[in-house]
Amino acid sequence: MERKAARRYNRRLSVLVLLVATAAVSSGCSLLPQEQTPLKPPLVKPAQTEARTVDAKLGSITRQVTGSGTFVPTKVDYYQFQDSGVIESVSVRAGTAVKKGDVLVTLENEGVDIELMQKELEYERKLLALEEAVRSGNQRQAKIARLDYELAELMFEKTKEKASASVLKADADGIVSYFTDLMPGDRTEPGRVLAAIADPSGMRLALTATNNPVLADIKIGMKAEAMFQGQVYAGKVTQTPASAPQTDDDRLREEYSRTLYVELESLPEGATLGKMADVTIVAARRDNVIVVPKAGVRTYFGRTFVQVLDGERRRELDIETGLDTATEVEIVQGVEDGMKIILQ
Repeated sequence: MERKAARRYNRRLSVLVLLVATAAVSSGCSLLPQEQTPLKPPLVKPAQTEARTVDAKLGSITRQVTGSGTFVPTKVDYYQFQDSGVIESVSVRAGTAVKKGDVLVTLENEGVDIELMQKELEYERKLLALEEAVRSGNQRQAKIARLDYELAELMFEKTKEKASASVLKADADGIVSYFTDLMPGDRTEPGRVLAAIADPSGMRLALTATNNPVLADIKIGMKAEAMFQGQVYAGKVTQTPASAPQTDDDRLREEYSRTLYVELESLPEGATLGKMADVTIVAARRDNVIVVPKAGVRTYFGRTFVQVLDGERRRELDIETGLDTATEVEIVQGVEDGMKIILQ
């Protein structure tokens, strides 16, 4: 009996297992995790880049040099030795007021002062001998004495010139506007400027202009304006880097290479050495012309053009340019008033 019951139990268990397996097959392996269908990526519209534009318009454009000018003397005399030498003494400094004949610098003269005294002594002796010969009435003796005297006088004058060549003296009253930094014991070379004396009765404006492309356009005689203490004064350019005088002095050469000088029609009251004024020099000006920002002008392999916005369409137009500044350009041909220029 027990054996029969066990066989019936095993048969029922087998049938149950078979039913479970059949259900699993028919459900398509539903007991396993189902694979998810990938989602399609959302459609993203590309970002629209808005063109920066500016309207081409009629206006004015000016090429000019502006800056702060300093009042400096109009007349300046420069002092240098013709020969090299060692400085013995310096008698003035920048800012010193001097009179005509005042000593500025002396060089070591290597015994020239003693030689000068000897020549002067010889000159005086020959002069005395000539006077005595003339009084004696002996014409032959007087003639010899005169020749002796003239020779002594010539030698004395030459030695005086030699001695004076080692001393720089002021040729006129004025203010020392520049003085060398060389000291006693230093050696100076021929042509080196050691001092500058300015006449304070006349003033002009010195304007330093570097890295300005307009500088090359400035010419002597161009009109200028200066604003000083709230008043506008008219003037003109009297010296440019291109017209500067030649000099062997490195300091002056450097100063001239970057300085414009302007003289005013009337010197303002209070315009003294070192005072400042705002200076404007106009090199060129165009009125009633098409002006656009420089950022709107493009160049490519020798071609100059602009891009304009026509509705939603971009077009390229070849152009001819005129005056330009650091920020603007004159369009001579190729662009009309009101066109929308696309900026870079």
